[in-house]
Amino acid sequence: MMPKQKPGKSKQDYHTPPEFIQAVKNKLRIQDFTVDLAADEHNSVGLGYFDLPMNSLEQSWRQLSGWNWLNPPFDKITPWVQKAAMESLYGAHIAMLVPASVGSNWWNDYVTRNSYQLFLNGRITFQGCVTPYPKDCALLLYTPMIRSGNATWTWKNYV
Repeated sequence: MMPKQKPGKSKQDYHTPPEFIQAVKNKLRIQDFTVDLAADEHNSVGLGYFDLPMNSLEQSWRQLSGWNWLNPPFDKITPWVQKAAMESLYGAHIAMLVPASVGSNWWNDYVTRNSYQLFLNGRITFQGCVTPYPKDCALLLYTPMIRSGNATWTWKNYV
């Protein structure tokens, strides 16, 4: 089953595939993500997680140590990239998986000058799906260490 591209109507809680998570960890040279910033007990990839009742957008991310993971709902990305851009100014480290929507306002306002973008070479097949996600994706790295730039990343070489 493939996720349908109908904003507001499509499933928004697809599990990030473990092989992609492992590739990101290898790329960042970390053992684990400290907190999964948008998860639940069934799909968290961090040592801890913020679920819907915790409302991650109202939590402080800057006080979290290490790298944190974020696979936000793709139908409402703006508040997530806005928060990541702001929190990274104060020390937060966030690895975020998003569609590579380079022509969108949210990308222009909160991604281009606020994160390092890794454009994924190799589409992702989310858990529970039989075909890859139909759009190009990017891994955004929000961190005070790197404020902007981009590259293409063949992530399957890091598994």
